Amino acid sequence: MCGIAGKLWNDPRRPGDGEVVAAMSARLVHRGPDDDGLVVAGPAALGHRRLAIVDLTASGHQPMASADDPALTLVANGEIYNHLALREELVARGHSFSSRCDVEVIVAAYREWFGAEGAGFVEHLEGMFAFALWDAEARRLVLGRDRLGQKPLVYAEVDGGFVFASELGALAADITVDRTFNDQALADVLALRVVPHPRTAWRGAAKLPPGHVLVRELSESGDVQMSLERTWRVAPGSDVGAALTLREAAQGVRERLDAAVRARLMADVPVGVLLSGGTDSAAIAALAARHTSERLATFTLGFADADPAWDERDRARKVARWLGTDHTEVVLDPAHFDLVDDVLDPLLAHFGEPFADTSALPTWLVSRCAAREVKVVLTGDGADESFAGYDRYRALALRETLRAGWAAPVRSALRWVTPGEAPTQRSWRTRLARFAGGLDVSARHANHLWRVTAPPSTWHALLTDEGRIRLGTPGHYGPDIADDVAPFRLNDALALDLECFLADDVLVKLDIASMAHSLEARSPFLDRRVVEFAASLPGRHKAPPAKRVLRCALADVLPPDLRGGPKRGFGAPIARWLGGPWASAARDVLLSPEARARGLFRADRIEALLTAHETGTVAAHEVLYTLLCTEHWMTTQESPK
Repeated sequence: MCGIAGKLWNDPRRPGDGEVVAAMSARLVHRGPDDDGLVVAGPAALGHRRLAIVDLTASGHQPMASADDPALTLVANGEIYNHLALREELVARGHSFSSRCDVEVIVAAYREWFGAEGAGFVEHLEGMFAFALWDAEARRLVLGRDRLGQKPLVYAEVDGGFVFASELGALAADITVDRTFNDQALADVLALRVVPHPRTAWRGAAKLPPGHVLVRELSESGDVQMSLERTWRVAPGSDVGAALTLREAAQGVRERLDAAVRARLMADVPVGVLLSGGTDSAAIAALAARHTSERLATFTLGFADADPAWDERDRARKVARWLGTDHTEVVLDPAHFDLVDDVLDPLLAHFGEPFADTSALPTWLVSRCAAREVKVVLTGDGADESFAGYDRYRALALRETLRAGWAAPVRSALRWVTPGEAPTQRSWRTRLARFAGGLDVSARHANHLWRVTAPPSTWHALLTDEGRIRLGTPGHYGPDIADDVAPFRLNDALALDLECFLADDVLVKLDIASMAHSLEARSPFLDRRVVEFAASLPGRHKAPPAKRVLRCALADVLPPDLRGGPKRGFGAPIARWLGGPWASAARDVLLSPEARARGLFRADRIEALLTAHETGTVAAHEVLYTLLCTEHWMTTQESPK
């Protein structure tokens, strides 16, 4: 696990810009505090920060040259879990290696298969990765990213060249990167809390999409050819049909998940587990404990007031006691956290752009705690998107039932449901009101409405005239959803979330929050074989009830009292905090002179919304936190500290 950066001039006769790449690498020291390296090879300069996980010796140093071809130089971030089997195959094909480092197989795989398979050579790699490979002889730069986007990679066209890095903030070391605000990206943040790929919050930079390979080739005259190719996409299975029985499907899930956990225990350093109160992380901990001879370390997060709606410590303790783990708890007290100095400043500095998923803070804190004891943790991320863990998946099934003729009176009654005087995200009235909003639109549109932070009308009311011109009406995501009439069933929703929500939100949060503390996070549920097998199953095996086949698969892994319960993650009671200890700071940010001068949002309506939330009239925490992240990021970009 590491941080990578690089720059390539368009003119092949121009010496590589080692100074800028060194500056970019310096901004990634948190991703790799164990070692650093820089190589200038012709017009290319590659930089690397190393977090040593596999092969702790100097032979794992990067940038790494090919043992067979000195013209090939690699910088890589992540882990290749099948590196031993792949190494054996490549040795049999005549390749040699100079280290035990797992990512060295990327170079040999490129030499062996790129000529015949092109970008498809990455399909031989099983793992999470982002890499850059410079082929000096061919004057070719190859950037690759893993199938689901577990490891990040951003890039930008600059004057006379091209730059890339693991994080957006590192690109700022090159002052020629266009950092003008990307208005479409900011509109997406309002609707989705995040900037979806391939956009970034800057006009001049982009994210390499998951499962893609970018190839940039130079001619002797300085002409540039660049291609972007998708190498993998999950194919959703049918929501109907026989396929496997539930028992057969559960056995298939169990075998693949067990193998995925075993593979992710590969390390020359201690491995722990981030343990929430949910079934997914408990299952990962239970399987990991079976495959390690040492006592497993587990880490969980709770809150000072022990609110049972959010505090996960009690359930996590039960799992830890049952497994006999070395368990550590982190307690978050908002009274000891300044909203700006301890939350917005550090989080947004590392994310590099607005990121308003409220679970980022708890994940950040539990990762900081875990990093004091281990270098690697396993997590339960990815189970919900493959096995239908979110309420909106079950809502799709219920929506289809209620569209039958006999259900017309029920539909009419639901349309009269309102959130109530003081709605909360988890209240039954709020949930019913959101559900009712999806009854009279297409299934794809309904799924979208249940996903966004707030309906477009909410943002329209908060935007000024200038804001509406610049940002439009936030709420669009992916294909045209307004008039979509194509079938959209459970497996379609899961495939969309794997490609969008998981890649743009969940995995970005996990990578940035963990790597900020030099901690590698691995997610067995994101193993390609697990994901593809789950996608192939009919929807009836997944929901309802939630994650049906997964719960069956875990029947011999977890005792009955630990297999049920509500969905858990590393959530936080932001609604209460923004109405209490953080209320004053929130006002300072959202009603600041900078925010008023920017003129995107109506200060009078923002102030009214703050007051309504503080008095309990409405629960506007999701909208307010999204505004906080957006406004504070713009302010710091305009006037960096």
